[in-house]
Amino acid sequence: MSFVDDSGTKLWYEVNGPVSGVPLVLSGGFGLLENQYDFVRETLAGHFRVIDWNYRGAGRSDRAWPGGAFNQDTWVGDLDKILTHLDIRNAVLWGTSTGSPISIHYAARFPHRVRALITFPMFKTDTGVRKAYEGFANVGEIFGYEALAALTSWIGVAAENLFTPRWAELARWEAEMFRKNFSLESLGATMAIVAGNDLRGDLEKIRVPTMLLMGESGNLGYAGAGNRALADEFLQHVPHAIIKVIPRGGGTYCMIEEPAATAQAVIDFVRSLS
Repeated sequence: MSFVDDSGTKLWYEVNGPVSGVPLVLSGGFGLLENQYDFVRETLAGHFRVIDWNYRGAGRSDRAWPGGAFNQDTWVGDLDKILTHLDIRNAVLWGTSTGSPISIHYAARFPHRVRALITFPMFKTDTGVRKAYEGFANVGEIFGYEALAALTSWIGVAAENLFTPRWAELARWEAEMFRKNFSLESLGATMAIVAGNDLRGDLEKIRVPTMLLMGESGNLGYAGAGNRALADEFLQHVPHAIIKVIPRGGGTYCMIEEPAATAQAVIDFVRSLS
């Protein structure tokens, strides 16, 4: 395993694919982290230099949470330390779920290191979303990883897979990833960070080629009116962005449920950059 040391804090990263390939940086959701891309990584590594990483407090990076906790800038700074260490100046960032605001904020704060951005339109949180994040923390702390995974997978999965053996399989897998990637004691602090996002100002600074990538189906899918409105608002702030919707994939689970189509969308977009 590879780490960057930041004043005693170890930040984990892993690189797959050709050294000469376009660097593609993957930022998954709070509980899945790099595992959100497990079903597309091998395909992507055949084309790009794929970089996985974990911010401090989660995954294989140091788990210690100081008294003042962290914030979004801390995690964006973690990513910059890793990319600086790797001497990467032309990264394509792909963020989904709560990895989306990290990627968006990074592209706005460190534009000199970003070639393009792929993201889900999770750039702000309203009152309902903040209450949902509080609920995640309560469910996890009271009932454990399995209950939290049952809830989050129900939210994320495509409508076609809901209450099917595929959903049950996904929920069990997600619980395993949750147990590996974060401590329940830090869950409330993590949710508080992601609940405070309002990156509309950052969107105005995005000048690089940008693709909104989201599944069509389920509670977070583009077919839902609220999610479509969020995508439309994103496009108002970043008018040069394009949108790619993956059929039969959950909003932020398209890379899990429809990996071939999702990977191909990413490959096509990055190829278009040249």
